[in-house]
Amino acid sequence: MIDTGGSYDESKFSLGERVVIPFLRQQGVRSLDHVVLSHLDQDHSGAFNSIQNEFEIGNVQSNERNEKIKVKDNFSFCQQGQNWSYANLKIEILFPHPQELIYAKDQQNEYSCVVYIQFLNAQPYQNFLIMGDAGWETEYKLLQQYPDLKVDVLVLGHHGSKHSSAYDFLAVLKPKIAIASAGDNNRYGHPSEEVKNRLEALNIPLFNTVQTGTISFSFDNGKVEIKQQRHALKWLNRE
Repeated sequence: MIDTGGSYDESKFSLGERVVIPFLRQQGVRSLDHVVLSHLDQDHSGAFNSIQNEFEIGNVQSNERNEKIKVKDNFSFCQQGQNWSYANLKIEILFPHPQELIYAKDQQNEYSCVVYIQFLNAQPYQNFLIMGDAGWETEYKLLQQYPDLKVDVLVLGHHGSKHSSAYDFLAVLKPKIAIASAGDNNRYGHPSEEVKNRLEALNIPLFNTVQTGTISFSFDNGKVEIKQQRHALKWLNRE
């Protein structure tokens, strides 16, 4: 699991208990091998408390630590070069560099854990880049350190903020699709018009959760399919 969703007023509505945990149960999940929290802002990690109370978790990583992370021996700081391999799947941390973790306390967004996922021998979406809340500074570091990085699906940094997804970054990576994870009527106006214009200029399709609802990818027999919750023909689904 990479980020958990948010938590705002648990007395009124718990995203973890009402959305994330039921979804995981529906998918047959009984434990989590690995949880990466890109950083500890509430909108990215707020539901973790509910999740860690419900599931056995193998390892937890983030760019910093606070009291909400109860695990002891199985916590570590994310850093460039860490990787895990599973059947048909490879996960790697591209950022931050170990020597830069000291900056994460004061710049949690910019030093988010950046995660690269590869579905081996999959089509048409094989390579996924998840940026957390990282911005331009991190993007240019990634271009310098990984000049040949292949990205099919880019989860836009900071929900599509105008201070992320620089034109050069998008032009070099040229993902097949970009995803903005944002809430309806969010106060910041994410994804920003500036980022939408950059994507349009580069002919990169944007999938925005404000319009689509939940976006999911399914992997089966070497094929990865994208599904948009609000576009599903639910009356055809009898399961």
